[in-house]
Amino acid sequence: MKPLAIILVILVVAALVGVGFLYFNSNMVVTFSSVIVTDPVNQQDAFNQLKSSLDSETFVGTCFSTSQLSSPDKYLFYTWTVHLENKSFLPVDSVEIQITPMSGDVLLYGDTSEHTLSSHSFSDLSATVLTSREMHSVREATVTWYVWGLPFSARLTLGK
Repeated sequence: MKPLAIILVILVVAALVGVGFLYFNSNMVVTFSSVIVTDPVNQQDAFNQLKSSLDSETFVGTCFSTSQLSSPDKYLFYTWTVHLENKSFLPVDSVEIQITPMSGDVLLYGDTSEHTLSSHSFSDLSATVLTSREMHSVREATVTWYVWGLPFSARLTLGK
C-alpha cells in the first residue's frame, strides 16, 4: 500500500508541474498591424446607417459622446488592426480590443463575433472609431484575452 501511495503522489506532483508549465509558458503576442482612414463622405450609406442606429438606440458599440451626429464632412473613420499570435499550447478564449478615447472621438464599434485562437495560431482583430476630422490616428488600446477563464491583457500604442 505504501508504494502505491508514493507512486500516486509522484503522479500528482508531475501533473501539477505539467499544468504549471503550460500555464506559465502560455504566450500571446499582440502587435499593431495597420490603420486605415476612411472619409464618411465617401461612405455615405455606412454613415447614414450608423446615424439611424444611434437615433433609434440600436447601436452596438461604445458611445463616447451624447451629441447628435451632424454632417459626414465633420468626421473620419479610423480602423485599427492588431495582429494576434498565440504561441502556447493552450487555446485563447474571448479576445477583445478596447480603444482609449480622446476628446474628439464619437463612438467605437468593431466586430461583434467572439474571437478565439487555438494553440499556435494567429489572427487579426479590428476596431473602428468615428472621430472628428481634426483628430490624429494615434491611440492607446488594451487587448484582453482569457486562458482557462483567467484574464490577461496587453496595452499598446496604435497608429505610430
